[in-house]
Order: sequence, then C-alpha cells, then structure tokens
Amino acid sequence: MWSSCSTGLPTKPSAAEPISMAWTPGVGPRVYLCPLAWSLGVVLMHALPGNDLKADSWWALWHLDKCLHVLAFGGSVMTWAIALAKQRVGQASWNMEVALLGGALIFGTVLESCQGAWMPGRFADWGDVVADGVGAGLALGAFQLIFGRRPGRIASD
Repeated sequence: MWSSCSTGLPTKPSAAEPISMAWTPGVGPRVYLCPLAWSLGVVLMHALPGNDLKADSWWALWHLDKCLHVLAFGGSVMTWAIALAKQRVGQASWNMEVALLGGALIFGTVLESCQGAWMPGRFADWGDVVADGVGAGLALGAFQLIFGRRPGRIASD
C-alpha cells in the first residue's frame, strides 16, 4: 500500500494515490459486525411504535429521548470509527471525521423522516437530529481522547 523510497522505508501515500480498500492483514470483515449490529439497533429503536408513550410521562418531561439519541448515535459513530480505523480507511484525515459526522446526520434525518411518515404515534423531531449530531461529535472527540489520534488509523487486533 505504501511505496518505498530509496532507503527502503515505507513512505506515506500521496494525495493522488487512491485509498486501498483491501483487507488489512489479520483484520477481516469481522470488524464490521459491531457497527452493523449497532446501526441495526438504532433503526429498530426508531421503528418502535409510540402509542405506549404518553406526552406527560417522565420520559417526555425530562426529554430523555434526546439523551438516548446522543448515546445511540455516539455509539454508532464510535463503532464505525474503530472498524474503519482498523481497516486503515481514511488514514487519520479530517475527511473521515466529516464523513462519519455527515453520515450520522443523513442517517438520523432519514430515520426521523421515516418515523414521522410510517410509524403510528411517532413524529419527526428535528431536535432528535441535532441530538444525533451531538452524539456523533462527542464520539469523534472521545475517539481522539481514547486513541490519541483522529479516526483513520489505530492498532489492529
């Protein structure tokens, strides 16, 4: 993946080189199981009917659904960031952060729109999309604190 200079040491690929999508040695497609499962859980939580939740309940009174959105999308972005970093996708560039944050916002917007259109007793709340973005941003910050670098490259298994 990296070219060698005259000393035989690997050099960083240039911006013109395409990112290799081959599996990192020792790290196969199994790294995507957790992010896919987490994302499926987020979809299933959006698909729950809302008829059982009353507007004057403690859950709605304290806006705990926003906390759930922050945790759900924060966990989703964190698991995707780790999986992509283990595959060496993005190589610690800010583009990976933009892609993860933008992907989370698009995913949240689509889910909220579907929820408002198809789920009985549920409606689209754009405050939830904001909470999704906050969760994604917090996950990216947590990734940098935990691993000491931006998403894109961490140690493999």
